[in-house]
Amino acid sequence: MPPPPDGLLEAMMLRAVWLTIGKEFLLIRRDRVGLFMLLAAPIAVIAAAGFSLAKLYGGRTAPPGEYSVAILDEDHGAVARAILDAIAHRPELSVIHSSSRLDAQQTVREQKLAVVGIVIPPGTTNAIEHGHGVRLILYTDPVKYLQTTKIELTLSELCRKISAGASAEARMRAAEQTRSLTRQLEQARESAEQARAEAARFGASAAASRAALAARIRAQLETALANARDQTKAALDAELNRIQRKIDADAAAQQAKLDELKDYLKRLEIAHGQFETWFGQLRQLAGSHAADIPPPPAIPTLPADLDLGAIKLEPGADFKDARAKLESALTITPIDLNLPELPVMPKIPAVNIPVLPRIDSSLAIPGTLGYTEVDLTGREIGAVAGFNAFDLQVPGFAVTFLLIGMLMGVSLALIDEHDWGTLERLRSASAPLWTTLTGKLLARFVVGFIQMAVLFAAGYALFGISLGRTPAALMIPAAAIAFAGAAFGLVVAGVGRTRDAILPVGAIVIMTMAAIGGCWWPIDLEPVWMQQVALALPTTWAMRAFNDLMIRNLAASSALVPAAVNFGFGIIYTVAGVAIARRRFG
Repeated sequence: MPPPPDGLLEAMMLRAVWLTIGKEFLLIRRDRVGLFMLLAAPIAVIAAAGFSLAKLYGGRTAPPGEYSVAILDEDHGAVARAILDAIAHRPELSVIHSSSRLDAQQTVREQKLAVVGIVIPPGTTNAIEHGHGVRLILYTDPVKYLQTTKIELTLSELCRKISAGASAEARMRAAEQTRSLTRQLEQARESAEQARAEAARFGASAAASRAALAARIRAQLETALANARDQTKAALDAELNRIQRKIDADAAAQQAKLDELKDYLKRLEIAHGQFETWFGQLRQLAGSHAADIPPPPAIPTLPADLDLGAIKLEPGADFKDARAKLESALTITPIDLNLPELPVMPKIPAVNIPVLPRIDSSLAIPGTLGYTEVDLTGREIGAVAGFNAFDLQVPGFAVTFLLIGMLMGVSLALIDEHDWGTLERLRSASAPLWTTLTGKLLARFVVGFIQMAVLFAAGYALFGISLGRTPAALMIPAAAIAFAGAAFGLVVAGVGRTRDAILPVGAIVIMTMAAIGGCWWPIDLEPVWMQQVALALPTTWAMRAFNDLMIRNLAASSALVPAAVNFGFGIIYTVAGVAIARRRFG
């Protein structure tokens, strides 16, 4: 029988591929268990894992009141109120008030009603206000390590915020007091400068006033002395004139008497001459009896050097000299007036005011170092915020069940079709094996892609997962892992000999790939060597893309490299699976 034309052969091959795809979807529609494993089972497992691990990752998946804490307030101060208020505003925390420390211990370790017991010691507020450190007392249950760690992180953040608030308030008060002190010092300095300037001005004014006062006193003294001198001179003149007149009168009287005496002496001298003449005549007349005449009494003769004519009384000569001396004594000499310091107005000493040093503006109470988480837009999401556990569990278990679905839909289906003779009938219908493999891979790729889309939609509707900045970008890694998973199922079908061998071995391999690849927990929790091994698995690259888009909120371009790697894994698995399947089923 001659071979069909090339165009007819291609049409037959495409028809065989299309029939294989239709058959696969028909089988899926009739297989209710398979549909359950594709959709319902992943959602149930995702819900169980997500709610169970919500405490580990935190975020919005922790229900309100999830963690109970027993609190004993022994301080009853502002800090204790701040702690209670902060805990009350955390929706995942519920408070149980304890009456004593023993009650708090029993609530945590014996009654197991609280995860952590918190004791706020007495004097906490006073210690913090005075700059001392203080520690809260915690009672924990070692069995509840993860819950305890979560509460301790939350409590640490609360303590940091309270300490930061107290430090900020202290810095604000210190800064305000520093500014107030600086203003007061500046005002004091300005006042001191003004006082010094005022003192200098007052000193200059006092000196000027003292000089003016000295001049006025000098003028007054000179005026008073001049008046006194004039009055004294007038009195002296009047008295001296009176004395002068008296002296002149006395001198005139004495001069008159002297003149009379001079006149008398002149007449006496004349009478003496006349007496001598008379006595001579008398002796002449007595003749002989002249000897009997007794001598006349001797008239004293005037001294030869007595010159009464030269005598002239001038009584005013000495008096005028004395008057001239008195007038000279009454002359006022210039007054050099040196006033002493007035006791009522002492001299103000110069005040030496030092320049006050400037307060260093960088000198401040050290601040507190904290941290907060922000997203790529810069929006603050808080410290120790965690993430929605379902952001990890939905893509992780979706990938896991995708691989399981590929194991059942590709590997087991090929084994069953081989055992049932379906592949032989297809070959007898001139349909090559690769068309059957291609149709099965395409069908399972589409099913896997739809499964991922449905599970992501269910995760968004039921668990509020994040779809990232570009939700459509999630389809890129979803398509890549669906392709790689379908091709990997072809490899497993070619390696496995029987259905009983494929199920356990395939399940173990898929579970191992999912666990190591970070489908169930963050891959960063694994040792470094295991993280290096995980790079050889498609699950690792799929979860890296989903985590970058959903949890890290990166751009769509971040998924291109992981998706390209998974497409590469798919091509490798396809080439290897087709080669193995030809030997196995050819």
